[in-house]
Amino acid sequence: MELELRHLRVLVTVADTRSLTRAARVLHVSQPALSGLLRRVERSVGGPLFVRSPAGCVPTRLGADVVADARTVLAGLSALTERLGERRAPGGPLRVGGYCGFLHLAVSRWLRDRPWSHGVSVHEDQDETATLARLAAGALDLALVYLPPLPDPVVPDGVASLVVHPREPVFVVLAPDHPLAAARAVPFAGLAEHPWADDPPGTTRWSAYLQRVCRRHGVALDQPHRPQCLATLLDLVRAGMAVAPALATREDRPSSIAVRAIEGAPLWQELRLCYRPGTPVAAHAEEIHAAVVASYAGRQGCSAAFDAWWREGGRELLPAG
Repeated sequence: MELELRHLRVLVTVADTRSLTRAARVLHVSQPALSGLLRRVERSVGGPLFVRSPAGCVPTRLGADVVADARTVLAGLSALTERLGERRAPGGPLRVGGYCGFLHLAVSRWLRDRPWSHGVSVHEDQDETATLARLAAGALDLALVYLPPLPDPVVPDGVASLVVHPREPVFVVLAPDHPLAAARAVPFAGLAEHPWADDPPGTTRWSAYLQRVCRRHGVALDQPHRPQCLATLLDLVRAGMAVAPALATREDRPSSIAVRAIEGAPLWQELRLCYRPGTPVAAHAEEIHAAVVASYAGRQGCSAAFDAWWREGGRELLPAG
């Protein structure tokens, strides 16, 4: 296995917390997922990196060397990212990060046409934690991120945010001829009877949240598919091989993709617009926020599920009058 930056962050976090349980909490993953990843890293480097002791989970001699090198690499990357952010030309394009589907493109198009903007550069990343870290380091100018309702805060110091929607429902996508597509809203328990495609369990904040909601409702999803590419996920859905979660703004395509609400809206996320105070973007934050909210209204007609949600309460986002 080739080591990646995320592996280095795991090693440093375990060394700092001296506990797999605490490290898993900091990294927003399950302890079994973290333990499995650590074992794979240890196989890759050729020996154990941590041992249990009265002082907690402490590095071995090999582990201490690897953790020291990991700290050096991460510190260098952080410094490089910060320098690149500082050296960016003041008139350069606005760097828009996050992952929010239609809204990401809509706000980027709107920003491109502002008189105070010098173009837009789009940077998508499904990991909201990584996006916010890049924003805090100056590698992004603003970001739109969905935050699952988990207790651990993820917005770092030095980043301000405005709530776009406090409780946007998560829908599902399935093939138009799928048995569940006949209903306007899919029962949550019914999803357990069909293959589910999503992030690997325990690897992201979303997957941790999904597992928590499933336990609360007594639902055990069968997840044989773990695609990393949205195109692959949608191909699985079109082929009738899976159902999958979807943003509320996902477009319904009757010939290939059916978007359906989940009964009772058990899954939801908060959408935030994030930026750094004292920057040119901060001076226009309220204006950008209003443009994002207005984009929801322009999305009417994308699916019957969206329109029903919009009529029942989504449009309350819009300012009066």
